[in-house]
Amino acid sequence: MLDTFVKKFTDKEIKFVKIGKKYFLENKKLEENRLNVKEKFFGLLLGQDREGKFTPSFGLLDLLSKMSNEKIFVKDIGEMDFLYGKHLRVRHVLRIEGEKKIGFLKLVQNEHDENIGYGKYVGEEGKIQVLKHRMDRGIFLKRDKEKVMH
Repeated sequence: MLDTFVKKFTDKEIKFVKIGKKYFLENKKLEENRLNVKEKFFGLLLGQDREGKFTPSFGLLDLLSKMSNEKIFVKDIGEMDFLYGKHLRVRHVLRIEGEKKIGFLKLVQNEHDENIGYGKYVGEEGKIQVLKHRMDRGIFLKRDKEKVMH
């Protein structure tokens, strides 16, 4: 499942180790020195299988953002809206790189080329909405906001 997800962004290969339903970045040094400990200490989590679907980690999205040109760059207002779970609109977009085919997945990058999540490209001509939100780093903002409120 990880390979299928990665191929949506790049032809480059990411070597991984699968433990149970979780995928980790392959690291020969870590494997050589691995003690008999729980999997969470294995290395960089790339994602996991949940209910028959692959869920990427932010670590994987960061790796892909360095390897792929399937990106959509957003203005500051677009960054904030996306981080709060909203779909991207034409007014949010600085530029689009890679394929402009409806249904393609795009990495969402801020103005500094930092990955903030990903979504599904839905087109721009004659439409207000450009990208359907799939996953964003705003979970940290939302989680911290809840902690402050309580």
